[in-house]
Amino acid sequence: MRQLTAALLIAALAACSRSTSTEVTASSQTSQTTSQQELGRAFAMKIGESVAINDLRVTFRSVDGDSRCAIDVACVWAGDAAIALKIDQGGKSAVATLHTTLDPKKTDWNGYTISLVSVSPDRRAATAIDPADYRVELLITR
Repeated sequence: MRQLTAALLIAALAACSRSTSTEVTASSQTSQTTSQQELGRAFAMKIGESVAINDLRVTFRSVDGDSRCAIDVACVWAGDAAIALKIDQGGKSAVATLHTTLDPKKTDWNGYTISLVSVSPDRRAATAIDPADYRVELLITR
C-alpha cells in the first residue's frame, strides 16, 4: 500500500512539474493585428496579437513556460505559467515577463499597470497545448 501511495505521489508531482515552452513569435504564429481596447477593462489576446490603449501598445509574444497543474491530476502545487509581452510607447519599448502564480504578476510602464489575469486553456496531463490555442487575459489600468 505504501509503495502504491508513493508511486501515485511521484506521478502527480511529475505531472505538475512538467514545463512546456512555447516560444512562438508573432511573425510565425499569426499576422500582426492590433485592436483598440478600453482602459480598466480586461480583454483576451492570443499569441501574436497586439492591443492599443491610448498611445500604449502591448503585444503577446509567447508563453515561456507552463507548469500549471493539469486539471485531471491532483497536485501539491498549483504550478505557474509565464508569458512574454512587448510594450511599446512613444518610441520606447521593453519586454516584460508576467506569471500566473509567481511574481511578477503585473508590470508598471510609464504610468500604466499591465496585469496578467489568467492563461487558458487549462492543462491536461496527457495533452500538449498547441501554441495557437493559448489565450491570456490582461487588464491595463492607470
